[in-house]
Amino acid sequence: MVRLAVVFYAALLLAAAALGALGGRDVFVLGDSAVFGLYSGVATACSTVVLGVVLYRLLPVLRVISEELAPLLVDGARVRDLIVVSVMSGVGEEALFRGALQPVLGILVTSLLFGVLHVGPDRRYLVWTVWAVGAGFLFGALYEWTGGILAPMTAHVLHNAATLLLWKWSRRKRSGPLEGRATEEASEGDAAVRGEG
Repeated sequence: MVRLAVVFYAALLLAAAALGALGGRDVFVLGDSAVFGLYSGVATACSTVVLGVVLYRLLPVLRVISEELAPLLVDGARVRDLIVVSVMSGVGEEALFRGALQPVLGILVTSLLFGVLHVGPDRRYLVWTVWAVGAGFLFGALYEWTGGILAPMTAHVLHNAATLLLWKWSRRKRSGPLEGRATEEASEGDAAVRGEG
């Protein structure tokens, strides 16, 4: 699963570079100030993670979706794999949507396209799509405000990493420390057998 995600997000990164080259633009401009971009990205990620936790507690549909997706996404995953997917998704998506598409299509169209990338298999996942459209606007505003992709990329990577790691930790905490550790050890053993370890 991790390899597939890495390939997908690497393809987004390559698409961003190709679109930038075709348009004669550098899609990897970090921004006016690296320090300000990093600070803005970290602050934004902290805010989105807190908002996500609050919404999770307030909206039962998020808890139901979480229970359905956890066995596929976090239960058997190693921490290292969750971090790799977080970095690749944040870098690949931001390079494409903010770096390559937003300067051409504008923040509205780019945010809607970002939401389309996050459409789920049925209507219950609409809340995830709406969240993604909102995140698209937020990351797009960060891109405009800071003059580059460092801030939205930082926010996106940190949001995904914190969310996935909190999700994994909360599930391990509920299942008990021995069961949670046994699942992670089994996952690491399976990865070693597949040659991923």
